[in-house]
Amino acid sequence: MLGLPLRGPRMSKERDRSPLSTELPPPAIEVDPHPSGCWTSGLEVPRLHKSADAAAGDRLAIGQMLSGRYRIERELGEGGMGVVYLVSDQQVVGETFAVKVLKEVLDPQALQLLREEVRQTRKLSHPNIVDMHSVNVDGKRLYVLMEYLEGKTLNALLDEEFGRGMPFSHGWPIIEDVGAALGYAHDHNVIHSDLKPANVLLTSSGRTKLLDFGIARVSRGPLLHKRSGTRALTPAYASCEMLKGEEADRRDDIYSFACVIYEMLSGERPFGELNALEARDAGTRVPPLALLSRAQNEALAQALALDREARTASVEQLLAGLGTDKAPGGRRNAVLGPAIIATVAVLGFTYLALDKLWISKRSVVVQPVASEAQPSASRASGTQATFSPPPHSIAVLPFVNMSGDPSQEYFSDGLTEELLNSLSRFNELQVAARTSSFSFQGEHPDIATVAHRLNVASVLEGSVRRSGHTVRVTAQLNNGVTGFRLWSQTYDRDLGDVLKLQTEIAAAVAGALKITLLGDVAEKIELGGTRSPAAFDAYLRASKRHELGHDPKDYETAIAGYSEAIRLDPDYALAFAYRSLMWNRGDGRALADARQAIALAPELAEGHLALAMFFQSRLDFANAKAELERGITLAPGNATALRMYGQFAVMTGHTDAGISAARRAVRLDPLNPISHYELWGSLYYARRYAESVAAASYVLALNPPEPDSPGLRGLAYYSLGDFQNSRASCEAGRPDNDSTQTCLALTYHRLGRYTDAEAQLTKLKAAGARWAYECARIYAQWGNRPQALEYLEWALRLHNPDLRRLKADPLMDPLRNEPRFQAIERALKFPD
Repeated sequence: MLGLPLRGPRMSKERDRSPLSTELPPPAIEVDPHPSGCWTSGLEVPRLHKSADAAAGDRLAIGQMLSGRYRIERELGEGGMGVVYLVSDQQVVGETFAVKVLKEVLDPQALQLLREEVRQTRKLSHPNIVDMHSVNVDGKRLYVLMEYLEGKTLNALLDEEFGRGMPFSHGWPIIEDVGAALGYAHDHNVIHSDLKPANVLLTSSGRTKLLDFGIARVSRGPLLHKRSGTRALTPAYASCEMLKGEEADRRDDIYSFACVIYEMLSGERPFGELNALEARDAGTRVPPLALLSRAQNEALAQALALDREARTASVEQLLAGLGTDKAPGGRRNAVLGPAIIATVAVLGFTYLALDKLWISKRSVVVQPVASEAQPSASRASGTQATFSPPPHSIAVLPFVNMSGDPSQEYFSDGLTEELLNSLSRFNELQVAARTSSFSFQGEHPDIATVAHRLNVASVLEGSVRRSGHTVRVTAQLNNGVTGFRLWSQTYDRDLGDVLKLQTEIAAAVAGALKITLLGDVAEKIELGGTRSPAAFDAYLRASKRHELGHDPKDYETAIAGYSEAIRLDPDYALAFAYRSLMWNRGDGRALADARQAIALAPELAEGHLALAMFFQSRLDFANAKAELERGITLAPGNATALRMYGQFAVMTGHTDAGISAARRAVRLDPLNPISHYELWGSLYYARRYAESVAAASYVLALNPPEPDSPGLRGLAYYSLGDFQNSRASCEAGRPDNDSTQTCLALTYHRLGRYTDAEAQLTKLKAAGARWAYECARIYAQWGNRPQALEYLEWALRLHNPDLRRLKADPLMDPLRNEPRFQAIERALKFPD
């Protein structure tokens, strides 16, 4: 259900790093879908292990008091075990805390255990350990009072900035701080038991803090009803002994610490997707890291020993081994840069989650103020945190058509889009994508609103007045934080000169932002363009119809427009690239146009992306991979390239890289439903179902939402085992939508409504052979393997593009041990 053209509508349907336990469903107005964050208010999400006592699980209202002292200021997030709120202390002016209000009722013994653990944790007074304060009871509500901090988790930092690993010089100060905290705790006979990137916080002051000391150890005991030992673990970072339920000791923390270090430096886990027990059974060895010396790799490998007796005995010993030949390192301020100031982190508490999700059970609530998607600049409570977007980030608002002729709007819009594309070719700039920038068209918002909603430091706006063969363009660059004007200029040009105007404005904007441009500015901006005013005009008209893309006539008109542009300028590479995207995906004309675009402009990312789309439609994954990687290298700031690369990476098993790219696309294009739609797909196929529920919910909250959204959210609920929410979500979708029909066929069957389930399958079959893959998914989940395999083999004979999902699709899991399935997978030749 993934796969998009660079612009316009979708052309085809559509246990990695442990997420934070505070990854929650988005609000209707404001969200942060990144795993370092939490949602600030609640669209519905499955609530796990909810108390039968409704009063204990009810939400608290803004202004409500806890224990007559702590005023609820706003909700910060929700996990399986409870809801986290920001509170102000009414007895101490200016004092704020985070509180976790548990959903479950604890028996007296469990309450005493919890209080004792928090009391023991409070004794760990160390600059690298986050403080917990107290366990409190208010009527039937139990809540934990915690420290309120500014910063960003290591989990978020790896996703946002260092997806493929950070230099040792950047990582070493973090390693030292975590090691100091861990060693101090071990000296006081406290075992962490859940060390992972989500529990490492890098504060805005430049210090690393370790979160949730000791809570995991207690939560594996009889803390809550219906608990089991393994749920208190994050399997990817747990030693063999902990996975077997043995009593933890410091060497288990050392194993987890070594896993974190390995992931920091490489972007990968030491045993890939295997947990420690699976790695031991498979005889897996830890690959050495190229950036470490032989002695350092040996030290890290010893800490990762799968047998506790062979493992490094102390944190100090591990640090001494890693310190060998280490590069000089500065503090982590150099790692985080100015972006860290934008986030507020609050220590969370224990969370429960489904075992398959590997969601953290004790964690941190991280709430970026300016994140991947921030449709509102302030909270409902009126509290607004500091706004500090990336310094070299910009949004280009649609230039206003001042010609007095509505038919000329395509020209002002097109000129804006070309300028936006020009700026996005600079690696030094983070440019908000077109869909998000153009969402403000006709609204006339103030600069601060735009900057906050798109998380940018600067906003470029302007106007276009066209009269005959002359055009006047006025451009103004504004500081998004202060609202002050940075630069403005008015240009009067003949229409023929307007092609050079893009270069002038883009260079002036870059200069005003003090960007060091690499290479020739004009060459980079004009890449793939034209010097023919008539061809440029035809291209802009086609782009407008391409962007609309509501019915076949729009496609026909767009193709005709691009064809006219090409007739007027046979060397117009961009026109070839976009016309390629308009043809039917398997059409040989799409291949010819994509190759022509690349021949004319080898460095044009759009040409490579168009070629990748063609190869994907032909199930030629090796060539698609090569073209996508080339495209994202040429245009790392292109949201569409990131979406395409992200979904392909997840589909072919590279989940961390794929999800990281999908999240970056959301940050660049936060108001575009397609960005969140693709993020849903990346999370769902990575089996991170709770997060995919949140992403699908956010798509539904946007206007207009993607038509697939109810069915997609329903499928995520289905995979969570929440069949009632799945049914409700699917029934809210369009009855003729394939996602809706698949979801209902699966859910009705689980609910025993077999006649209704068969009716949905019949609808899909009636739509023709193109839905063979969907029928196979349904039969696989119904347990009818022979029928599922027949439909898959039919899809293979037809070269059904949906087969690109086969390797990652959770709904196909019942078939994976079947020889016929394995033969199909081999025939598809997925890249390693």
